[in-house]
Amino acid sequence: MSSEKSKRARRAAEDLFGGLPAKGSTAASRPSNPFGDPFSNSTSFVPADDLLVTLPAEMELPPGYADSAAMRDALTRAWRMDWIKVGKDVCVVRLPVDWIADKSVDGVLRIKGGGIVRAEGRLVKGATLLILPRYYLKAEFHDLNEHCRIVVRDRARNNAILKESFWDTRSGPNHPQWKVLSDWLDTQFPAHRDPLRYWDDCEDNVRSA
Repeated sequence: MSSEKSKRARRAAEDLFGGLPAKGSTAASRPSNPFGDPFSNSTSFVPADDLLVTLPAEMELPPGYADSAAMRDALTRAWRMDWIKVGKDVCVVRLPVDWIADKSVDGVLRIKGGGIVRAEGRLVKGATLLILPRYYLKAEFHDLNEHCRIVVRDRARNNAILKESFWDTRSGPNHPQWKVLSDWLDTQFPAHRDPLRYWDDCEDNVRSA
């Protein structure tokens, strides 16, 4: 009687665990996952094609840069931008990670990093690319009476106003406080005309180069 019970118990166990590999079998002999391999369609990361952007070959040169080649070398260090092809009229570049090229409705190509416009230009013959500085002096006009004020703005802080003049009928360099604000900008940020200075990412990249 006990022998018959043992046989039935052994048979039940074999039916229950019959799908398991026998002792000494290898992993290759195991049955496949009935739910499929969730990673079978995964691919390695490939940089997005839209990081390749066509830019004007020439640049508006700030003080301290002898030519466009010198500016390109500086951008390689400060922006970590790769120059894929440098031609007579246009260049092809790979932008830094998370940067974009935005060709807006007005036909101007704008290079943005972190949502901030860092350079702009048009893709037409003879066009130049303008690399934008962080701090800048600007004349602004009132909507109602066209009076002018002079402001110093910071692009890295959503174009925040750092200093401003009173409104006046005279504009631009003729404004009574143009020189006052210009001198203030020169004192606070002596290298502000260099568009690769004072940006946090540029300073970090140059230090770690």
